[in-house]
Amino acid sequence: MEIIFYHPTFNAAWWVNALEKALPHARVREWKVGDNNPADYALVWQPPVEMLAGRRLKAVFALGAGVDAILSKLNAHPEMLDASIPLFRLEDTGMGLQMQEYAVSQVLHWFRRFDDYQALKNQALWKPLPEYTREEFSVGIMGAGVLGAKVAESLQAWGFPLRCWSRSRKSWPGVESYVGA
Repeated sequence: MEIIFYHPTFNAAWWVNALEKALPHARVREWKVGDNNPADYALVWQPPVEMLAGRRLKAVFALGAGVDAILSKLNAHPEMLDASIPLFRLEDTGMGLQMQEYAVSQVLHWFRRFDDYQALKNQALWKPLPEYTREEFSVGIMGAGVLGAKVAESLQAWGFPLRCWSRSRKSWPGVESYVGA
């Protein structure tokens, strides 16, 4: 089994080594410009068109929760990937909890006006600021897939009004849903 790996910012050597250890029967290599050697599978994040074009892959695995970047490139460059090749994405792998923590921390950061208080501190001023109420502090979630659902779940516990946007209709209790492309 031949696997090619590409990520513009990850340490490719680390990934290649880890994949070779996990899959001792596979030959794994980092894809570089000009590499047209055969491969069975591609593990990618934001791959260049020339990486996938013309390859007879069995599947492409996106190294993230979304495949929008690949699909956008595919719309502009249909030769990039044959339509019969399956495209897989990660659904969670621990990212859900990380996204929940990040979203809650950022919402509370803005809700409690930390930047405003930091600006006052920098001026050596102490001045209580008007507080937001949860009812007036709506939170929007752009993307209502697996990760968006986890974010909504965690923010609901804090009592914020939630709105989500997705390409397909979602029906979550207590969340106002918007649909569009």
